[in-house]
Amino acid sequence: SLDMDYPLPLLAAESGSFAYNTMKDRVPRILTKCIDTITQKPFEVSDQNVEEGRLDCQSVIGQLSQLRSEIMTDKSLTLLDDEIDDCEVWNARFEQNRSVHQSHPTWFSSPWLYVECFMYRKIQSVLSKSNHMKKFDPFLDQKNLALLQSLPAMRNLAAFLDQVLKIDLGDAKILGLRLQDFLQVSLWGNRCDLSLSGGEESSQTTDPHKNLTTLSEFLLVDCSKKVFDYLYIINQDKKTDKVVDIILDNSGFELFTDLILAEFLLASKLATKIRFHPKRFPWFVSDVTPQDFLDTIDILGKDSSQVLGDFALRWKERLQDETFTLITDENLTSFWTLPDPFYLMKNVSPSLLQLLETSKLLIFKGDLNYRKLVSDLKWLHETSFVKALRGFTSTPLCSLRTLKAEVVVGLPTGVAESIAKCDADWMVTGKYAVIQSNI
Repeated sequence: SLDMDYPLPLLAAESGSFAYNTMKDRVPRILTKCIDTITQKPFEVSDQNVEEGRLDCQSVIGQLSQLRSEIMTDKSLTLLDDEIDDCEVWNARFEQNRSVHQSHPTWFSSPWLYVECFMYRKIQSVLSKSNHMKKFDPFLDQKNLALLQSLPAMRNLAAFLDQVLKIDLGDAKILGLRLQDFLQVSLWGNRCDLSLSGGEESSQTTDPHKNLTTLSEFLLVDCSKKVFDYLYIINQDKKTDKVVDIILDNSGFELFTDLILAEFLLASKLATKIRFHPKRFPWFVSDVTPQDFLDTIDILGKDSSQVLGDFALRWKERLQDETFTLITDENLTSFWTLPDPFYLMKNVSPSLLQLLETSKLLIFKGDLNYRKLVSDLKWLHETSFVKALRGFTSTPLCSLRTLKAEVVVGLPTGVAESIAKCDADWMVTGKYAVIQSNI
């Protein structure tokens, strides 16, 4: 049954809503782009036999085209029938949706968070049942292109961090201001999101650090000072391990800004170890997979710029000595590709929650993580961030999010109304942002 103590979930059924436009236009466009990518690949997917590769591709394309048509005509969702280990969990969510809404889940009538995630899971299902494309990433070409186009901005940012680390960070005030800089760099790095552009080109060509002052007027809530004060206080105890977890969002430039933030936290001794949490499958077009994470560092290592090369080398060493840890154990990653809000983690993935609760700070990147933090419900914008977390965790956390969906909480009274007057799309374009914390 629906819980009457809470607002309703965002739905794609509301004509004109961002959820509606996503399912009506963006999602079919993303699938079309997947199909185009696969159409160009038959020679690559099967080393043994070109004809076999061609048939495999044809079958995958046929199933993805059918999926696209089912979404566009608001057909009922179907149960998954693959061998991936989260299949039963997904099918349980299907049954739960059916019993809550007393009707068969469809692409527009079911909660948007659930159907949007289900679409990406369905792509995985189709690929997993193919002969030669089980590990194929249909978004890889787009991610690589965005990465290459962002290299100039990455060189600038690497040079900026390099300069900062040469200056003594002993002074608390300077350290605090620099942390705020790098939190904001990592925040605005999130503007590049391939699912927002329907998989069209999206890269960062400007240097965000130069823009931080201009961008700050679009930062609606900024808890970065609180985050610094907290890290600084625990930093006084030199004996304890200070683990910070970064729950990743997009690959490409955003991942680079996360690595830069992580490097700053370690180099400034605000943290002793960083754990990175990727998605186990290609997800929401541009999300980081374990392979993307490692490939990115490799690509940076081959760049002509000395400073990028140096950082890439340092990050490879960090992965060796485990001051950087990339979480790849599927018991610990599978939760991130479920449709579940995070307050359910304690029931659905207790081992992940247990790991996260050994952390000193959880940094959640991006829009999808934010939607899951606050359950993707139609909260009043003034609702407190902590209330919207619904008891998720007492571990200190911080969300770095540019707004790309019609949900946001924790705003001061009147802010939403005054922005909406001059910018009707303020919640969905990635132009505005929040840094919110439960600290």
